[in-house]
Amino acid sequence: MKLVAIDLDGTLLNKDHRISDENMNALSAASEHHLVAIATGRAVMDVQAMLGGRVSLPVIASNGATIFDHSGQLLSETPLSQETAEQLIAYAENHRLYYEATTAHHLLIPFDGKQIIREELDASDKRLSKESAQKAWARAEVQFAQAGWQPRSEIRSLIRSGHAVYKLLFFSFNKHVLAELREQFVDQADLSCTYSLGYTLEFNSSKSDKGKGIHQLAKHYGINQKDTIVIGDSDNDLPMFHAAATRVAMGNAIASIKEISSFVTLDCNHHGVAYSLKNQLELY
Repeated sequence: MKLVAIDLDGTLLNKDHRISDENMNALSAASEHHLVAIATGRAVMDVQAMLGGRVSLPVIASNGATIFDHSGQLLSETPLSQETAEQLIAYAENHRLYYEATTAHHLLIPFDGKQIIREELDASDKRLSKESAQKAWARAEVQFAQAGWQPRSEIRSLIRSGHAVYKLLFFSFNKHVLAELREQFVDQADLSCTYSLGYTLEFNSSKSDKGKGIHQLAKHYGINQKDTIVIGDSDNDLPMFHAAATRVAMGNAIASIKEISSFVTLDCNHHGVAYSLKNQLELY
């Protein structure tokens, strides 16, 4: 039996952020004889909403900060420290920057989160065509559509009261804003930082990433490292590419993913996951 860990955005999801019928059928077929898992930066409730109960898969969520078995049982969790989470949120609030704090059941955002992004986009309109501005807002709406997305006030107070934060995501149309944020915290030993889907920067505990998640899931199910396979496309997939024996890059993957891949499959808009599971990996 193989362990196949598959990323979501830019991999299993197409440009409309949906799982195609072809990919869903491939997940179902491959999981009959192998352990197929989702490995994503997204929160587990968002993964479950996307799968819609059509298949029951283990999930490495929030870049490895939470790991669940195929029945939804939590196997491990690695939250950010309370102090670090508060520091990051304070930075965002001081710089009026949109953020999402992933907790056990919600994605907490500032109560005026949409307005923060709208103000930033309006300020950029002078540099953007109407079409570009519309595309940028459509990208922001992907964030708003996530399961568990919940505007709240006093998020730092909730954290002080004991709500664990597994990941903090920051969103900005201005890459320099994200670069400055990264520069502020990149040397903090308890943090890992990755760029993910366009316009986002994600912070997790340095004790968690998708690669560590692969190791934990394989150990839990008794699967040897030589039987581990990953499929992905972006920066936050690199740890699991270094952890797995077989590595499949999407056709739309970044260069550093393709350079260390065993195979390159079709892109995410042409059912690249389904193609690889059947034709390259021959798992069904």
